[in-house]
Amino acid sequence: MTTPLYDLTARNYIQFMTAALGCLEKAKAHYTKQGMDYHQLVSKSLHDDMLPLHFQVITIVHFSEAAIAAAQSGVMGGPDMSLKMNYDELKIYLTQARDRIANIEPTRINELADGEVIFKYGDVTLPFTTKDFFLSYALPSFYFHISVTYSIFRSLGVPVGIANYLGIVQSTPSDFISDDIHQLTGEEYLKILEPLAELKLNDIA
Repeated sequence: MTTPLYDLTARNYIQFMTAALGCLEKAKAHYTKQGMDYHQLVSKSLHDDMLPLHFQVITIVHFSEAAIAAAQSGVMGGPDMSLKMNYDELKIYLTQARDRIANIEPTRINELADGEVIFKYGDVTLPFTTKDFFLSYALPSFYFHISVTYSIFRSLGVPVGIANYLGIVQSTPSDFISDDIHQLTGEEYLKILEPLAELKLNDIA
């Protein structure tokens, strides 16, 4: 059975954008608790030769909401480098993009599966089928920038862990598991993982 395009794209976008928003909120709380200006986080990068958090968040939206729009129009460009936002504005920007994706009817995305997307950026013209555009380009790029965002926070000492990266996983109850075994929901699994980010390595060893 072929997996619907909505399940491959929007469902995962919503999960990981929500998780990224949780990381943004946790980083803000961490910096505030330390008496530091959390707005400085927008200029923090994972390495000196990598682009900062500001770019990472903009690009998360670019390879999610803008990628869906590209599947509708047939053309994809590069991220908007003219945007300038502070930390709270970045959080609103990501939240609104996530919410707009959540409001798209699945059938509207599934109907795009047999189309094509042309990526145009400068002198680059790169043609894709819509499916290949998402699976080989937009989704991997989205996860890359999600990962870099998470890593920036972790490198700065923000107590985030696998729970904060994953968010609520999309679990589905199985008929093949005995009734006497409790099947965890995504929300329950998150509650198990969340405390791990607060532990020190010595506590685990």
